[in-house]
Amino acid sequence: MNTIESEKLQIGDWCIDFSSGLAEPVDPTAPLTGASPVRLEPKSCQVLAVLATHAGNVVSKQQLIDAVWLDSYASDDTIARTISRLRTSLGDDPKHPRYIETLPKRGYRLCAAVQPVSTGAQRAYSRQSLVWLAGLLVVLLVLAYSLPSKPTAVVANDNDLLQRANDYYHQMRLADNEMAIALYEQKLELDPAAAEAYAGLANALVQKAFRWSEPRLAGEPVSIAEQYQNGALSTPAAQANVRRAAVLAERALALQPDSAIALKALGFVRSAQGEWQAAIELYERAIARDAKAWPVWINLADLYTAQQQDAAALAALEQAFAAMTLSYNEDPVQIRPWYAQLGVLIADRYWQRHDDANAETWYRTVLSFAPLDPEATIGLAAVLQTTGDKAGGLRLCSDLQRRLKQSDDCATVLKRRLQSRAETRRDN
Repeated sequence: MNTIESEKLQIGDWCIDFSSGLAEPVDPTAPLTGASPVRLEPKSCQVLAVLATHAGNVVSKQQLIDAVWLDSYASDDTIARTISRLRTSLGDDPKHPRYIETLPKRGYRLCAAVQPVSTGAQRAYSRQSLVWLAGLLVVLLVLAYSLPSKPTAVVANDNDLLQRANDYYHQMRLADNEMAIALYEQKLELDPAAAEAYAGLANALVQKAFRWSEPRLAGEPVSIAEQYQNGALSTPAAQANVRRAAVLAERALALQPDSAIALKALGFVRSAQGEWQAAIELYERAIARDAKAWPVWINLADLYTAQQQDAAALAALEQAFAAMTLSYNEDPVQIRPWYAQLGVLIADRYWQRHDDANAETWYRTVLSFAPLDPEATIGLAAVLQTTGDKAGGLRLCSDLQRRLKQSDDCATVLKRRLQSRAETRRDN
């Protein structure tokens, strides 16, 4: 049955038109099927066609991927969801299957009988069946008007899925990253040519590989270059995620060769593979296409820092902050978790260089939109102490302690910070 998708087949109690995806009950009065035709989703219809071609035999997941998702992406979860929707459409029970049997670690098998249906044949229903159908229709209409209404589920469209996935990805939390992965996969099921979804999924897999290779607090800064250097990206799980991300990012770039988003994703992959110069070149190409791409500036700064190009790294961080500021009103959900942290990072860089004037400016910039940010407050207090306003620095600490009731004593943290800088000055 090589042309199965253009044929009609009777599969169990259903007549399936593979050209349209319409599934009609052979006998509408059969209680196990129901009286109503259903329209199979495209992927569900294609999966059923493959299973019907091999009726009675096991079909592996890889066979399904090769036949149904050859030019796109499918995970085990993607296949499982498609099988689940197909079972629902056919009224099948996975615990007592009449149509699709799951064989763990092997694949799936169509266990219902399959036979061709003549395209010109018309089903003839008995007078008794027609009377039964008419009566059922009356009952359903009465129930429809008598039962209380139920809220309608809101189904996200393609663009909503992508926006939500991007929002989750930028939160820097493991659970959010996992939700982003699931949403990117859903988007690719609906649109196998969605370059931005391939790029987003690649980013999320790389982030999973380097950010959560070990337990880490939400929002805690981590450098992909440092993680590569300390071996965190050499674990089998991390390597598998990076390899998969590489395929996805290359697919995104093949679909949209001039996309800053796709270039950034492949640069992120190359960073995780230790190919830093290749990553820098990809990032620079991305910036040339979209100077407001703040994540690219941050990633560039990370690699410049790893190569001890401190001035270039600081300039890239300031460019990232400027790009965030320009884009904040467009993407507040994505930028908010990074905004204050990035400003503090820039201020800290100036503090470490003993540039107190610029450090103070940046700490005050952060406090202008995040008035009680602990890191910015302690940083500014340290600057004030260093430049002679010890009372002002202690007041900042006292106010922070009083209003946020922090467990760590601000004055103690401040003292350690000042001692660390003094030791750095002596070492130099």
